Amino acid sequence: MPRPRPIHATLLTCAVPLVLALSACGDGAGSKAESRAAQTAEAAVSPCRSADTTALRRAVLDYITGADPRPQRFLSAFGTDSALPEDGFMALQDKGPTYYWNDNPKNQEQVRQKLADAGPYTTLLVVYKGKTEADNGNTVTVSLGGHYIGGEHEGKAAAVRAITVKCDSTGWRLPK
Repeated sequence: MPRPRPIHATLLTCAVPLVLALSACGDGAGSKAESRAAQTAEAAVSPCRSADTTALRRAVLDYITGADPRPQRFLSAFGTDSALPEDGFMALQDKGPTYYWNDNPKNQEQVRQKLADAGPYTTLLVVYKGKTEADNGNTVTVSLGGHYIGGEHEGKAAAVRAITVKCDSTGWRLPK
């Protein structure tokens, strides 16, 4: 004689198809596939939308490669409004050894000693001065400045530059 099915199994057998059928009906707001298609279409129109900090990264790379003298290692302000956002800091790290710099004289002395121990490499403190956006976010102007710390260029100011980066069909680019 077959054993009777437990109530729990019977409820699941009936409830699961019902839930699937109801969720397939949706709420009239469109399917997930339609939503993904709309996001893909928007990304195709503007490849820069999904990574808004890439403009900052591009500007930082342009700033440090154009600095004279050319820095071999970098400092970034820490805990102030002059600190580079994460993407800018990562751009520095990609170009050379990078250290945090803050207003505390004791900490500054420690960083200076570490730099001196590592050798006489040109070191630039990069200072973030803000950004502005135009053209619905497709044009970003980043302001950067700085000064040299340690070595023969101690205290030399690096030029303050406003670097404009534009989004085109291939991503963030510096205008010609």
